[in-house]
Amino acid sequence: MELSDFKVVDLDDMKVFKEQYSKFHPQHSDYLHGIMYTWRDYMTYSFTKMNDSIILLGEHDNSHYIRPPIGPHDKEVFQEVIDLSIREGWKPVISMIGKETVDWMKKEFPQFEYRSHGEYFDYIYQTSDLANLPGKDYLKVRNYLNNFRKNNDHTVEAISRENIKEAKDFLIRWCEQKGCKDDPFLIQERQATFYALDDLFELGLEGIIIRVNGQVEAFSIFEEMRPDMAVVHYEKANFDMVGLYQAINNETATFLSGRYKFIDRESDMGVPGLRRAKEKYRPHHMLEIYHADAAGHSSK
Repeated sequence: MELSDFKVVDLDDMKVFKEQYSKFHPQHSDYLHGIMYTWRDYMTYSFTKMNDSIILLGEHDNSHYIRPPIGPHDKEVFQEVIDLSIREGWKPVISMIGKETVDWMKKEFPQFEYRSHGEYFDYIYQTSDLANLPGKDYLKVRNYLNNFRKNNDHTVEAISRENIKEAKDFLIRWCEQKGCKDDPFLIQERQATFYALDDLFELGLEGIIIRVNGQVEAFSIFEEMRPDMAVVHYEKANFDMVGLYQAINNETATFLSGRYKFIDRESDMGVPGLRRAKEKYRPHHMLEIYHADAAGHSSK
């Protein structure tokens, strides 16, 4: 395996990943084609195939991050990935390894140190919890949600070709409200969300919008991660409207109820405020993620 074997992930590659993930479910939301394609300005993703596996490679700020092969636990393929990474001097040697795979690797490749990446653990919720908000644990969330519903004339609808421009117009307003131009990461997030809206249907994504007094004031974008789980990639709301973020969360779960047992709401990226927001919804469990590195080397 050589670096020249990799090709950049493109829109037309969706079917390749869909087919692979129908046989080998992704162990983390970061593996999904919808994420790789829409975040392409932030990180360039490329992939190659070997035997029955797909190998992903991310490049950001002149650093490379190779992922474990997506496919069967084939020691030959894993060794090829390791050899390439070591030849190229990449650190960590392999990144974003799911718990199931890291347990296998610890037995087959004990020479590495395996470190958890807690800031990239995905938060997994029961769809029924987010839709029904049961019990005292969700009392504050219900209060915010009820406040919004009581004080706002609102409707909910699926994102369609007819209303998608309004969603884009809201994203522009949201970014101005949030001060995106002063935050490099928010600029990247804004662009990734625009890419998702631009190619929503071609990417196999779905979404809903909330209108308040007839105007779009919130939306979410999501896709299937595996047959029992959807992942919410983007969620935006006018944060001047009390309870609107609780409303878009709840309406998304209601929309997905009956189709998926779980909802993956991705990681908190180590941001304290985002962590608190995700924890208050009482995750069912976390999708753990690790990286493998040479013993004695600490990767940041």
